[in-house]
Amino acid sequence: MKEKSLFAQRLTDRRIKLKFTQESFANLVGMSRARYANYEQSRREPDFEIAKLFAEHLKTTTDYLLGYDDYDRRPTTPPRHNKPKDLLKFLDESEVMFDGVPLTEEDKEKVRKALELAFWDAKQQNKRKKS
Repeated sequence: MKEKSLFAQRLTDRRIKLKFTQESFANLVGMSRARYANYEQSRREPDFEIAKLFAEHLKTTTDYLLGYDDYDRRPTTPPRHNKPKDLLKFLDESEVMFDGVPLTEEDKEKVRKALELAFWDAKQQNKRKKS
């Protein structure tokens, strides 16, 4: 039996993680279960449109499914935090990423300034509403 390709393994893993059966996922993407199963068994390779369709419904990227990226950028569930975090402290204390790329200190400073501007603007609008 042929060993599963990375694409086939990731396709299977994402489908299972999202709690789809082969049948339910095949129906969702508009194909027969048998045709879909061929992708999971490495008997068939996707064209661009099929890869995009799978990635969209599996809440991931084509780069991840195809093995060009090892980081699955689209989480299936939002992260859970035990307590609220101050955004500015979070920027200072954490390795912050945007679209899978770590922010430099210069990038973090730009984010801080943008946040300050947005919050100042919101305060001004609230003052006008109260007047």
